[in-house]
Amino acid sequence: MPRVKSVWAVVAALALFATQAWGQAMAIPEEFRDMVTTDLGNGVYTFGNFSRRSVFLVTDAGVIATDPVSTGFAAAYRKAIAAVTPLPVKYVVYSHQHWDHASGGAVFKQEGATFISHEKCLAHFDAHPNPAVVRPDKTVNGDDAVQLGKRQLRLFYYGVNHGDCMLVMQADGSDMLYVNDLVTPFSIGLGFMPDYDPAGWIDSLKRMEARNDWSRLVGGHGIPGAPRAAMTERRRFLEAVMASVKKDFDAGKPLDEIIKTTDLPEFKSIRGYDAQIGRAAERMYHYFEMGW
Repeated sequence: MPRVKSVWAVVAALALFATQAWGQAMAIPEEFRDMVTTDLGNGVYTFGNFSRRSVFLVTDAGVIATDPVSTGFAAAYRKAIAAVTPLPVKYVVYSHQHWDHASGGAVFKQEGATFISHEKCLAHFDAHPNPAVVRPDKTVNGDDAVQLGKRQLRLFYYGVNHGDCMLVMQADGSDMLYVNDLVTPFSIGLGFMPDYDPAGWIDSLKRMEARNDWSRLVGGHGIPGAPRAAMTERRRFLEAVMASVKKDFDAGKPLDEIIKTTDLPEFKSIRGYDAQIGRAAERMYHYFEMGW
């Protein structure tokens, strides 16, 4: 049977991530390698491991699940949900269109779940069809909510950031945000993806930071929960990369030199810094060079 951990069972381990002890060279702690379910409180759970994770909300009338990730992950995810409740999965909500999060939903569709995404995801699904991705049954075009029984999963749309159809989610009565890919807690994440919008990404994070109705977040990768400081760290890193690259770009430095020389000592301890800082600089260079 899949393991279910209380959020309090991982507090001691998560404390490690709040310090510089969690450096880029450190191996993933054992407790984050296996796929497990973590109880985040008030009916909210996260399932996964350091590589991939999703969130689900258990209500009196069934379950609202988020990103199925892949066929194999989704099968394990469904078993994990069944270990928590015998109630059916009634809804699956995509955070965004990327296949590493939106694939594998057939196991939920077979039991009759309704799939939901932002409407702008449809263009991506139609332009790049993937048989492993269940096409959404319903879409939203801004802030919205999924009501199931007495509970509600709130959906927030902040515009273009990590693509153009990202939804941030929060269950009513919970202080936990599900922020897929916009923040990989205490890690750099991938430094370069063509559909990143750096300015929009920073703006989205600032708008979330301005809200006072949450104190924790869980991402689509990494640890099963993190404090607000993880979002602030990601935003400050992006701002620092942009400022550094803009200075060098305006000075006429070529791309290859910027990639090699961009250095942000304040963020060197963050996991993945050495592997991703050059790629992040390259992404910002293209933003200033071509406006994308």
